[in-house]
Amino acid sequence: MKLRQLRFFVKVVETGNITRAAEQLNVAQTAIGVQIRNLEDDFKVELLERHSRGVRPTLAGSLLYERAVQILRQIE
Repeated sequence: MKLRQLRFFVKVVETGNITRAAEQLNVAQTAIGVQIRNLEDDFKVELLERHSRGVRPTLAGSLLYERAVQILRQIE
């Protein structure tokens, strides 16, 4: 797991949309998608429920979001 992945994941959860997160982070949407998939592969669990209007965290995703926010705050 990399800090970049956590930052991407947090922004996606906060915006509820991968495209919006990509715009705010000034990165390609595909880059965020790949990093989220890598996190899901690393943890072997789905972190986001994807639907036509965006995304929302699964239970595991909510737990990771809470922990990721704490980690990123401590680093800053």
